[in-house]
Amino acid sequence: MTMRYDAGLDRPDSARPVLEIAVQDVRGARIAEQAGADRIELCSALGPTGGLTPSCGMIRLCAEAAPRLGVHVLVRPRGGDFVYDDDDKAAQLADIRPALEAGASGVVVGGLAPDGSIDTEFAKRLMETVREESANLGIADADVTFHRAFDVVDDRRESLESLISLGFTRILTSGGASNAPAGVPALAELVEQAAGRIQIMAGGGLKPADFAHVAASGVDALHLSAKTMVRSAGGPGGGGDAMIERTDERIVAAAVDAVRGLRNAPRSA
Repeated sequence: MTMRYDAGLDRPDSARPVLEIAVQDVRGARIAEQAGADRIELCSALGPTGGLTPSCGMIRLCAEAAPRLGVHVLVRPRGGDFVYDDDDKAAQLADIRPALEAGASGVVVGGLAPDGSIDTEFAKRLMETVREESANLGIADADVTFHRAFDVVDDRRESLESLISLGFTRILTSGGASNAPAGVPALAELVEQAAGRIQIMAGGGLKPADFAHVAASGVDALHLSAKTMVRSAGGPGGGGDAMIERTDERIVAAAVDAVRGLRNAPRSA
């Protein structure tokens, strides 16, 4: 059975911030596992779209490649905005069970109403589906992360309370800024408001050199893609010399070192 990562709020302070690496393939999952990351998010088409739902085969192989970490799967049917029609919503709800069956330890979801607020009815259905399918499959409740749709809501304070009331595990956010380092003041406000009722994970344009600055906001976790562009092998019929995204081992190693440094740093009185 695939080991499922437990990222509960009761992690000791010495184990924070948690480091999450966004990956797109088995190689990336293996790199994150071996380097000592704490969690992975799996998606596809990260650069062109911001991330889409990966295949069930990819989920299974990544779960096998990273048994210590587990796989948190992005469930997002298309790029663009986060206001979904009935077909978009049905696709996301239908993707949850196959992801869990394939070995996902959590899902990353979200959706907004046309007025810029959380689509609470859809968010409730997502949560109910995760809980029901977890029970049907005989596994522990999967983590549920609300993705960066949160960064375009019209009222972050109200939206935070909505997600807490719905039972989400965590929120991935840059604090509404173009990148997490620029959103540190807002991240600190979210951490204070959350008061341990939900995890706040900083993400968006993060680099290892930014970790100390962003972690000072008190966030529970740091999220980065650690990706680089490499030239495809190409060849006859193989797409020529197109560029593709890969997880960069050096960036992941630097991120792990930076997080360990934060955990080991003397704490102020």
